[in-house]
Amino acid sequence: MRVAIIGAGVIGCATAYYLTRTRSCEITVVEAEGVGSGASGYSAGILTPYSGSNDAGLLALSPRALELHAELAESLPELTGIDHGYDLRPFLRCAFGDGGLANAQSFMSDRRSDGVDADWLDGEETRKLCDWIDDDVIGSCVTEIEPTVDSALLTRSLLKASGQFDMVKARVVGIGASKDGLVASVSLSDGSQLGADAFVFAIGPWSASVGDWLGFDLPVVPQKGQLLHIDHDESTADAQPPVSMQNMDDGGVIVPRRVSSTVLGATRESHGFDRTPTDFAYEYILPRVSRISSRIASDAVSRQTSCLRPMPADGKPYVGLAPGWDNAYVAAGHWSEGVHFGPLTGKIISDLVTDGVCDVDVTAISTDRLVQS
Repeated sequence: MRVAIIGAGVIGCATAYYLTRTRSCEITVVEAEGVGSGASGYSAGILTPYSGSNDAGLLALSPRALELHAELAESLPELTGIDHGYDLRPFLRCAFGDGGLANAQSFMSDRRSDGVDADWLDGEETRKLCDWIDDDVIGSCVTEIEPTVDSALLTRSLLKASGQFDMVKARVVGIGASKDGLVASVSLSDGSQLGADAFVFAIGPWSASVGDWLGFDLPVVPQKGQLLHIDHDESTADAQPPVSMQNMDDGGVIVPRRVSSTVLGATRESHGFDRTPTDFAYEYILPRVSRISSRIASDAVSRQTSCLRPMPADGKPYVGLAPGWDNAYVAAGHWSEGVHFGPLTGKIISDLVTDGVCDVDVTAISTDRLVQS
C-alpha cells in the first residue's frame, strides 16, 4: 500500500514509524518546511494530558499514550542512535495564596479520583524536596506521572526509524483528483501531483485547509505559544532544578529536561499565523516563574522560541477517516498535547489505514464530530 503523509511533525512521523515498523507500506512524507519545524520541534516536551481541556474521554487515552512513549524510549535510541531525553521526575504544582491552593488541591483530588498517586506537601516539605523553591510557596501537589522529552529529537528519531521512505519538500495546496469517495492525488505547490492509495493529513494549525479541500468544517485555529530557555552549567551541582514546577496561582512552568535546556513557559496568544517571537514572552513568563524560584532571572535566559499550536474548537483532537472519504485520514487539533498523544495518534491512524479498525476506543477524538459542508 502506498501512503502519503502530509506533515512531518510528531504525528506524521509517528504515523510513518508505525506504518513501516509494523506494516508493509510504501511511505511518502510531504513537508513544506522541515521535520519538526512546527510545534513538534518547539514544545516544552511535557508528556501530559492536563494542559488542555481535561476531557474525561481524552484523559482515558493517556495511559496508553504513556505506555507507547515508554516503549519508544527503549526502542528508538537503539534503532536510530538518538537519545530523545525521555525522563521522569517529580512535578510540583505550587500554591502561593487561596486561589493557587484551591487549584493545586483540586488537581490533587482529581488525580486521586483517577487512581493516580498525588500527595500534598506543605511549604517546608516542598522546599526540602526542591531547594530552588522560594519561601512564598505555602504548599504543593506532588506527582510523578508526567515524563519529559526533547520533542524535536523525538520527532526526528521517529522518522529516522521509519527506514525507507520518500521525502517531498513541498506544500499541499489541494486535492488533485478524486472519485467515488477516494482521493487519487493531492496537488503540490511545485505544480506536481502526488498519487497514493491512502492520504494522512497531519498539518497542525493549518488543518482547517484540509476541511476546505475535502468538503467539511475542520475547526482548528492557530494559537501562538512562546517559551524561554535556560542553558545550565553542567559543572555545578545545581545545574538544573531537580523537579518540574508550576505556579498554580498565576500560571507559568519551569521544566528541566535531561538532554536539553530547561524550559520556562508558556504563553497562549491569538495572532493568527504570526509566530514571531516578541517581548511579551519575557513580560508574561518571567514574573510568574520567578515567583516560584528567584533563581530564574532574565539574564539567565539563553534563547526564546515561538510556535503555533493547533487549537480545536471543543478542546479535543480529530482523529480518523475524513467525513465522506474512504482513504483520507485526519489527525488534527492536538493543541498543547500533540507530543503526548503523538505516538498514540500515529498508531491509531496506522491501524485504521491498514486494517480499518484499531484497538483503542477513539470515541472522544472521533472525526464523527466533524460536519460535512
